[in-house]
Amino acid sequence: MYFAVVFLLWNGIFFQREYKFIFQYAGIFGEEGEVQSQSKSVFKPPVSIIVPAYNCERLITAFLTSLFKRAAQYMGFCEIIVVDDGSSDYTYEMAWATLQECKRKWPHVSGKIVRHTARLGRNQAVKTGVNKAFGALIAIVDPQGSWKPQTLKKLVEAFGKTDVNHVKVFYKAETLRKLLT
Repeated sequence: MYFAVVFLLWNGIFFQREYKFIFQYAGIFGEEGEVQSQSKSVFKPPVSIIVPAYNCERLITAFLTSLFKRAAQYMGFCEIIVVDDGSSDYTYEMAWATLQECKRKWPHVSGKIVRHTARLGRNQAVKTGVNKAFGALIAIVDPQGSWKPQTLKKLVEAFGKTDVNHVKVFYKAETLRKLLT
């Protein structure tokens, strides 16, 4: 059973969304490839990408830049939420600086960073990100890789073609919420 809610998008258009989430693991990461043409579908559901980060100052800049580049190719609303889980290095500062630079470069992609003052663990970082997310679809990714050019498009299409609780490792909201409680 889906819970449908009417939301006002940032551009003032009303739409009905189903609470679906994408839970993504490293199997979808890969090397850079060629960019293909966008889907001809008119409606693109809003997407939130959550990045739980802990002590990854060396990886975060390249990863976030790559992620923003991929998100900029998506024709719908897209936001990137970095949750720093109490890192003892400069992960927060590096992520903040990278988000500022990427938002200037790709202004239509939203980005924000949330900081835990103490290490609470990956699950709590994911919960924090889910609570801050606006998207109808949510992808949870780790900063140890980079996205293939068409990953986001393929994930959104996979959810559009199915009416089950999960597709491989992608979950609907109620399933994900049960896992995170």
